[in-house]
Amino acid sequence: MFFLQKSSLGVGSLSIPSFCTLSAGIFSAGIVLSLPSLSIADTRPSETGIYAQVSMGGSGFLGDNKSYTNPGPRMNLHVGTDLFSWFSLGGRITITSHEATVPAPPVGEYLQFYQAAGEARLGLSLGPVAFYAEGIVGVSTMSTNILEKVAILDPGQRTSLVFGGGGGIEYQLQNRHYALGVMGGWAVYPSFSSLQTAEALSYLRYTY
Repeated sequence: MFFLQKSSLGVGSLSIPSFCTLSAGIFSAGIVLSLPSLSIADTRPSETGIYAQVSMGGSGFLGDNKSYTNPGPRMNLHVGTDLFSWFSLGGRITITSHEATVPAPPVGEYLQFYQAAGEARLGLSLGPVAFYAEGIVGVSTMSTNILEKVAILDPGQRTSLVFGGGGGIEYQLQNRHYALGVMGGWAVYPSFSSLQTAEALSYLRYTY
C-alpha cells in the first residue's frame, strides 16, 4: 500500500487534532446524556451480565522503536459477558493513530493500527470500587508499510498476532448499570519484529 498522506486518518482529510476533538466530544456527550439515569438510586447489587464499554486515551511504542512514531490517540470498543462476578469474557476492536517519525523521506506521514482481539478479565470488588487484571489475544494490521524503512515490517507484511495484558480500576455509579474507570495495558506484536506498545485510557461501561 502507498504511504498515507499527511494528516490522514483513513477517513477523508480529517486531521489528528480534529479526530481527537470529535472523539472527545462524542464521548463527553454520551456521559452527559446518561447523567439523568446515573443519579437514580438503585438498591440492587452491582450488575453482572452482558456489557458494552467504550474506552478512549492514548498509546505509544516502547523500547528502541519508540523513536519511530509519536504517541497518538486510541479508542477501544468492548462487548462481553460476566460469567461470574469475578470473571468475564469478551472481545474488543481498536483503532490507534500515530505520526511516523522515521528518517526522511517521507515526512509527516501517519499510520493506523486496526485490531480485533478476545479478552479475559479477573476482578475483585470492594464495595463500589473494583480492581481487575486482563489478558488479550488477537490480530492487528497496519494501514501502511512505512515502517518497512526501519525493519519493523518485512516487505509486503502488515498483519500480526497480538498478545497483551493490563489492568484497571472501576467505580460503580449509583445507578449500578453504569461504571467509570481507568485502565492501562501492554501488548507485543511478534510479526512486527516483536514491537511493544503501551496504552492508558479512561472508559464508560454499561451492563445490561
